[in-house]
Amino acid sequence: MKRLLTLALLGLATLSAQAQRSTLTTVTSVAISEEAAAALKQLDEAHLLLGPQPQGYFEGKTRTDLARIREASQQKIRELAVTFYETHPKDPLRWEGVLHMLMVQPDFVTGYKEGLDQAKGPGQEFLIMDEAAKAAWTKELGLYREAMLKASDVPWEIQESLASLEYHKSFTEARRAKTYNEALLAKAASDLATRFPKGYAALRMHLMQLRESGKQGTAAEADFWTGLAQSPNEKVAERARSELRVANLKTKPMELKFTAVDGRAVDLEKLRGKVVLVDFWATWCGPCVAELPNVKKVHASYHDKGFEVVGISLDKESDKQKLIDFTKKNDMPWPQYFDGKGWGNDVAKSYAITGIPAMFLLDQKGNIVTTNARGEKLEAEVKRLLGL
Repeated sequence: MKRLLTLALLGLATLSAQAQRSTLTTVTSVAISEEAAAALKQLDEAHLLLGPQPQGYFEGKTRTDLARIREASQQKIRELAVTFYETHPKDPLRWEGVLHMLMVQPDFVTGYKEGLDQAKGPGQEFLIMDEAAKAAWTKELGLYREAMLKASDVPWEIQESLASLEYHKSFTEARRAKTYNEALLAKAASDLATRFPKGYAALRMHLMQLRESGKQGTAAEADFWTGLAQSPNEKVAERARSELRVANLKTKPMELKFTAVDGRAVDLEKLRGKVVLVDFWATWCGPCVAELPNVKKVHASYHDKGFEVVGISLDKESDKQKLIDFTKKNDMPWPQYFDGKGWGNDVAKSYAITGIPAMFLLDQKGNIVTTNARGEKLEAEVKRLLGL
């Protein structure tokens, strides 16, 4: 059996319309037993209780309720991780249990003072803690970490996650000391890229660097990605090349030629002279489906005047018939690119699509006008480009 799940560091929320709650575990191809898989699944489930939470989760819960849930979850993670470590002393994934311990450290709360529900800020001063128990666990946790650093059987994915976690902790310390700057972030990203060429941590760090640099969405963003196109990390290099392809669409026509799921031949070059919406979406994507009435309205109003839509479906192979039925039921007459690869969709990867809906609006020359042609913006831009 292979363990193929995704790490999301505690406290970092998923913001894209991928909008799926990820399990908090490391991507690794290390084979494990069914027993070990079950133990790690319990860890994942306990970790998920710490967030991010689905809509409506907080309704009817006081801050004291949430604090109790958090402490119970943290203690359960600690107990499960220790048990897994002790009962699987030769399993390389015992270190994943240690990683969970390091990510989530309980406060050993024994009670709560009045006023927590009305408090502003973190509210730590309202927690009654067993300081002796907390200190003892901190010391024990240090021994687990030291053992992991010295071990020779730690999967590289777990090493990467630990390195990333510790970099984030160092950033927090640097902010407190007012010594944090972009250079620290860039150095950390570069180190992760070199040490873990197949991992995702370097890309996450570079994206954080881009957001904090102020270059995102500006002309300088292309220069940022140009400098990363030859990164030793394959995920960073691939993303950089994809981002540069998107940047080039502002000066060069988008090229795309395929046979649609319904058999139609599609070639964007043959649509020059028309305004084209390239809509990256999926039948399972709530925001995409919510946007559909608007796309249908604009298509119906302006198709005869020179507006076309081309869908890029991120549905999986198993959902091919669902896609066909969905487009028919919802009167979507435009062609759909479909390769059955889901988030691995070839076209989506080529243009750095990390969240959907992503809606590329192309002018009559095939150049990109916007990558976010949603809501009222879609009709306004289509009208402007058509000269109406």
